[in-house]
Order: sequence, then C-alpha cells, then structure tokens
Amino acid sequence: MNTYVITLSGYDRQATAYGETSGKAKYNSYLEMGDLFDSFAEFLRFVKSIKLIHKFRPCDLFGDIEQFERMKECRNIPFAFMGMKVILKSRSRGNIKGAIVGSNDSMNLDICFDGTCHKENCHPHYELIYLDNSGNIVAEF
Repeated sequence: MNTYVITLSGYDRQATAYGETSGKAKYNSYLEMGDLFDSFAEFLRFVKSIKLIHKFRPCDLFGDIEQFERMKECRNIPFAFMGMKVILKSRSRGNIKGAIVGSNDSMNLDICFDGTCHKENCHPHYELIYLDNSGNIVAEF
C-alpha cells in the first residue's frame, strides 16, 4: 500500500493513511476516524491536502534475512530463498501462486500471493510447491 499524509482543516495534526490510491487512502482515513464525521462527503469537505510520502515497492514486504536463514535451518528447507516462487495447493482458493518474502515468529513462511500486496502466513511443509527461477519444481510438500 502507498502511504499518504492527509491534512484536515481545523485539526492540529496530520493523519497518516494507507491505500492503493489517494482516494482509497482518504476513505480508509475516514473509516479510522469513526464517529468524527457523519458521512464521507462531510469528511471530504475537511480534507485540505493529501500528499504521497511513500510509494509501495515489492521489497517493502521482505523481512529480516537472519530470521529467514534460522527458519530455513530449523524447518529443513535449505533450498528456499526470499523471492522464490511457490504454489499453495489451497482447498478453498485453488492453486495460488506467490513469492516468499520472509519468515515470521512462528517459524513459518511469509508469502505474498500474486495480485495482493500483503503477506500471509504459510507452513513450509503444508501443501506447498517450491519452484526454481525456470518454473521447475524444486520441492513439494
């Protein structure tokens, strides 16, 4: 998600908001402010300015390399690397492709699935196919 700073008329501080576009960031900011405004249209009348301060990049999702290396060793997946393509064989969502972006405190993989801009927790040995750069299967669990 992109990061924006929103300045509202009559308010002392700026609000940080996240969204794919400035319009979505304004709407997310409105939702976070809860009961301060009766409607989104009223909120928009108070928006003085909105400024993009950080454009989303895929590398924003990548986690701590040292934690990832420890997880690889503990989970016995030495072939894995950040950026590696994987396929999750999901019963509810079908086969979904993604890329490894790190690991988490549960010693699981953080994977960003195609078409999303957030990471999801996946067990490295559950219904996962690991692919090399050519798309060939390296390992399958």
